[in-house]
Amino acid sequence: MSFYGRILGSPFVYNFVRPMVVGGIDMSPLYASLEVSERDVVVDVGCGTGDALNYLDSFSSYCGFDIDEMAVSYAKERFADRMNVTFQKRILGKDEIDQIKPTRVVLAGLLHHITDQEVLDLFSMLARSPCLVRVVTQDIVYLPNEMISNFFASLDRGRHCRKQDEYEALVKQAGFNVVHSTIVRSHPTRGRVKYLLMTIDPKTQGRL
Repeated sequence: MSFYGRILGSPFVYNFVRPMVVGGIDMSPLYASLEVSERDVVVDVGCGTGDALNYLDSFSSYCGFDIDEMAVSYAKERFADRMNVTFQKRILGKDEIDQIKPTRVVLAGLLHHITDQEVLDLFSMLARSPCLVRVVTQDIVYLPNEMISNFFASLDRGRHCRKQDEYEALVKQAGFNVVHSTIVRSHPTRGRVKYLLMTIDPKTQGRL
């Protein structure tokens, strides 16, 4: 990883500097759309420092996956006292899906880091879970006439920022339903950056 990447990926920058730069970060809309209950098995792909647990209170189990050793170590220390919570420094694979059988999946800030084919492969893998009910995503997005937000998007480490219809088309191509697709600010009153939030459900026919 480059020096630039290490700096932007550090827990301090992610949790404190980044929110100040973009005018605050409130992920409440994303996790509200996940609609988690105490019976749900949650998988968080690209979990980072475990921010999801600031918003999720009740679930059967939560498992975060990330390849950033620094972020995963920080998350484990940060949430060591939370029950039924695990973090793994690895890429989520088919074996983990088959074993965990998630009902709810979080892809927060992930899709703009991976290619179109990798997006399709990821959703194909998620479809292996016979219990899957809901997937939620939130990503930087290129928007018409949004110079400030687009500027911040261009600075992001993720090199696959797309337009709204391009994200939606990928999800549909993967055989999933885009239930809601909406633009949200990083913070409801102070946010300088806008994100695309998608609520996605699997199709009931033709699933693995």
